[in-house]
Order: sequence, then structure tokens, then C-alpha cells
Amino acid sequence: MDAKTKKYLIIGGVATVVVALAGFGVHKFVKNRKNRTTSGKQKEREEQKLIGKKVHYGSEGYVNVRSSAKVDNENWTTMDFSHNLLTQAESNPVGTILERLKGEDGYYWYRIKLTKPVGGKTEGYVREDAVVVQY
Repeated sequence: MDAKTKKYLIIGGVATVVVALAGFGVHKFVKNRKNRTTSGKQKEREEQKLIGKKVHYGSEGYVNVRSSAKVDNENWTTMDFSHNLLTQAESNPVGTILERLKGEDGYYWYRIKLTKPVGGKTEGYVREDAVVVQY
């Protein structure tokens, strides 16, 4: 085999590998993009399934119900009771889920309609990891 033929075979082989790798990369990109869209839609469907479900307190025997989707206990040490704790619910069910949202603290929270109003309030927030959802 002469040098010219070898050169063309090597160039052809390298070109084949490059094209194959580029095709594989495009395939992975499209597949991942499709999965992200599907998982977003799936997440939205799962969240919609939560609306109207009853929440019960977890293993603690109570759950803190708050006026906003965050834990605001900083003022306890200064005897300034302007924190956002509405009540510690000790009866089940605590309420019915109206909405699921991500709080500024990074946790997911449920906005719930309380089973028993507290101080004239009929809605409150409970953190997702502190309650059990009844399906």
C-alpha cells in the first residue's frame, strides 16, 4: 500500500470517529432536553394531585402552622413575638392543601386551609417534611 492510500485511510477513519462522536453528542443533548421537559410536566401533574388532599402532622405529634412559607424565629430571644408562628396544630387532619410552593429557605411548603381556624385565620403554611399527606 502506498503512502497516499494510507494517508486517505487514516483521514477517513478519523473523520468517521469524529462524525460518530458528534452524532452521539447531539443524541444525548436531545434526549436530555426531552427528559427535562417531561420531568417538569410530570412534576406539575404530581403537584396538581396534591391539591385538595388532607395533611396530618408527622411523628412529632404536632406541626407548626405559619403565616408565611418560612421559619421566622429570630425574634424569640429578644422577647419580640412578631414571628410567623400561628399555632402548633395537635389535631388531625391539620388542613387541606391549596398549593405547593418552594419557600425562600429552599424547602417546599404547603399552603393549607386549616381544619380549625386560628385567631380568625383560615389558612396557613406547613413545611412539606413536617406533615404526612393522606391520599
